[in-house]
Amino acid sequence: MFEFLNNTLLFNISLIIKYYLIGPPKPSWDLKFYQIWAMIKSMFENTTMTIEQKQSASFRPDPTPAGVHVPNDGWEKREIRKTILYFHGGAYYLRNKDSSRNFTCSLAKWTNARVLAISYRLAPQNPFPAALHDAFAAYLYLLNPPKDTGLEPLNPKNIVFAGISAGGGLSLALGLAIRDAGLPSCAGISCWGPWVDLTHSTPSNLDDECADFMPKFKGSNIIQAKSQVLSEYKEKTAALTEKIKKQNLGPKIWHDSFDRPDGVLQFYAPNEGLAIPYVSPMLAESLGNLPPLLLVTGDEERIRDEIIYLAHRSAEPTKYKGPSYNAGKFEKSPFQTPTNTTLEIYEEMPHVFQMMEHFSTTKSYERTSEFIDRVINSPNEPLPPSSYNYISIKGEFNPLKEHHKKVLDWEEIGIVPSVTRNEFNSTTSHILTPKLLISIGIISVLAYILY
Repeated sequence: MFEFLNNTLLFNISLIIKYYLIGPPKPSWDLKFYQIWAMIKSMFENTTMTIEQKQSASFRPDPTPAGVHVPNDGWEKREIRKTILYFHGGAYYLRNKDSSRNFTCSLAKWTNARVLAISYRLAPQNPFPAALHDAFAAYLYLLNPPKDTGLEPLNPKNIVFAGISAGGGLSLALGLAIRDAGLPSCAGISCWGPWVDLTHSTPSNLDDECADFMPKFKGSNIIQAKSQVLSEYKEKTAALTEKIKKQNLGPKIWHDSFDRPDGVLQFYAPNEGLAIPYVSPMLAESLGNLPPLLLVTGDEERIRDEIIYLAHRSAEPTKYKGPSYNAGKFEKSPFQTPTNTTLEIYEEMPHVFQMMEHFSTTKSYERTSEFIDRVINSPNEPLPPSSYNYISIKGEFNPLKEHHKKVLDWEEIGIVPSVTRNEFNSTTSHILTPKLLISIGIISVLAYILY
């Protein structure tokens, strides 16, 4: 996915120079961590690629990590058949199961579980609810596989949902859909950096000090080069918006801030659908009565605050009731039992830091494995109480810090920030000016020696 950057010699030289002369954004990041972070950041800042080009690049398969294989261990005959149903990330419009092998293989190895990863249909070609339909179908497949597959039905209490980023949000949306439909729930849900608020309403989305590779909210996520897919999506979304407004079916389910003069906010759903709980789980009327949750985020993560807020809403549903325009809906909900929730915030870590080598990555895999073992292998034993943890780069567990609690008193939950694209019409880019080229030429020898 990042071949176009890896082949740019000057880009890599400039990274090495910055690392040794200025230092990384956070002290615990080594050079390799910093390089991967910078490459992903540059991809987010690239507005010259079309949706089709980005999708094609994101489908490139990950190599299978060394030491990962399917053991002949009699899993099929076990009473407890530990299974992970995995949903990849990519903002609902990028990546697939093949480009997520690094995560799925590592999870299988750490947890000694079988992993089913699916390539759900992607936006904007297939917007909401296509991804949720595919996720639901995958779960039902595990519970009742067709006879010609040779597979035996799984006990839902042998299954954990796992997802990263958009896949984490999809895991939670699926949990809500199963709860609402009255179907048997899975044993637990594990999410790394879940995207749970497509309105970008929480404070960390606009934090200038955030050291994530994900950019500050620019008023829209639809910032791509012109293409046929983009044009068709904008036309269909505009027509759908007009149809929704003309139908006048009753009280609208969106806030006035969703009406944007500069167009649609997301590829996944029209603006009028962003508050649907299966689109933005953080905004659900209630997050009670869900299976146990493990929610993992980095302290430098752009979407950190929405994960913090969702964790508190699930564990303490009577105290944190969501957006103001949903006032009174929780009291009518039949789902008011607190959800057992574990929140873990890792010091100095960006979005989905598990893609980089770091002590915190190892710790996160370890904790995830323990969670999956606990909810599947010991279903009759009481779970530890819900907890909110800040984990240092040394692995020490601490209570949340004051800046983590800011979102708990935030009055703009579920309200789209009032920024517009015009306020962000200049994006950071790696432009090689003559001055920069001369500087690189002078310092490159030093960088080579140090590297």
